[in-house]
Amino acid sequence: MDAVIALYSPQTSPRFRWSAKVFFAVAMKAELVFYSDEEAFASAEGLKVNYSPAPIDGAVHISPHGLLWEQEISEQEFYTSRWEGLPIICQRQIGDLPFDPLSATFFLVSRYEEYLPFIADAHGRFPSTESFAYQNDFLNQPVVNQWALTLGKQWFGETFSLAQHYSYKTTVDIDNLFAYVGKGALRTLGAIGKDLSKFDFRGLNERLMVLLKLRRDPYNTFRKQRNINKNAGVEAMYFMLLSDFGPRDRNVSPYSTEAAVKLREIADWSIVGIHPSYASNSQLEAVSKERSMLQEIIRRPVLHSRQHYLRMLTPSTFRNMVEMGVKEEHSMGYADLPGFRASICSPYTFYDLELEAELPLTIHPFVFMDSTYAEYMNYDAAQAEAAMKAWVPMVKEVGGQFISTWHNRTFAEKEAHWAGWVNVYKNFIDAAKA
Repeated sequence: MDAVIALYSPQTSPRFRWSAKVFFAVAMKAELVFYSDEEAFASAEGLKVNYSPAPIDGAVHISPHGLLWEQEISEQEFYTSRWEGLPIICQRQIGDLPFDPLSATFFLVSRYEEYLPFIADAHGRFPSTESFAYQNDFLNQPVVNQWALTLGKQWFGETFSLAQHYSYKTTVDIDNLFAYVGKGALRTLGAIGKDLSKFDFRGLNERLMVLLKLRRDPYNTFRKQRNINKNAGVEAMYFMLLSDFGPRDRNVSPYSTEAAVKLREIADWSIVGIHPSYASNSQLEAVSKERSMLQEIIRRPVLHSRQHYLRMLTPSTFRNMVEMGVKEEHSMGYADLPGFRASICSPYTFYDLELEAELPLTIHPFVFMDSTYAEYMNYDAAQAEAAMKAWVPMVKEVGGQFISTWHNRTFAEKEAHWAGWVNVYKNFIDAAKA
């Protein structure tokens, strides 16, 4: 790291230290050194930043908003204004900056608002439209990264750049490993009866051809994905739904031999994480059982997770991941809208506001899901491709980690709204890869 930040504050707190690390080390990619002694700070190397009420000669002065010294969770009344063309909160009348970027980072990245009472959507989730970022028109900006880049240029010169830190990762949610295979006798017979009752002889024929092993299951698109990713030089990560059958959990049986064989094949060339079921949500015992089954099948530790339907309760869902030994969590985004749920596009450690502690769990925010465009926004393939590519320059400029989320059924192009999406995927990853 070329940029060195010497950060002084006469007082400290877990909130302060976590926010400073997220802003300076994660977003700005600077080496960060804390100082609480003013005399030692005076002789510190690097750019001096003074986070206290009173100015200090030779140091950038950030006037604290006060949020980082609080120890409770309460309603916050923020308004936005503009600075250097960017939205800001936690405004200050004194100091060298018109806002406190550390308090602002804490409020947005910790998901402070998700600890407060809210009206959940039909799936029990925090709604995108209830978020402060959406209501103030910056859900489409990784403002924490953008603040860091802007200040980096002001403090270290116009040659300061973050683009060299950019990375891209493609992820695939496996909500349904197969369309027809591995569903068990009762489900298969029921599906055949449904085909007959609807006079869907084309669907019945396809089902029988697959079950008789005369045709590949249409959702078994994994070798196609592997070849596309290999040609583009992109690595993929998979999240497997592995649970008992339910209204929202309709994957193959967790005891299916076909599923086990396919999952082991995928795990040989990619990371496989758990996709905790809709029914399990934040129930530790149920999620732990699903993860244990997946570990037994693929014969290796499962350290990554993304919630099915993105159903998560803050902070209990994240505490459960820590309790189970999961290290990397990938649910930070919205199903219905693309953008930056935590206003950041870099991985960061989770902060538990109720415990007032940083937990050993890395959060990986994603930018969009394929279903966001196809099923929520009703974009056709060409519209979706253009919209997806538009995010890339923004994330590249701030040196973020671009994560996109897909589904294996997308590559089958079985349903009408997925027509042309294999090419969408190919073209997008060519634009997004580092």
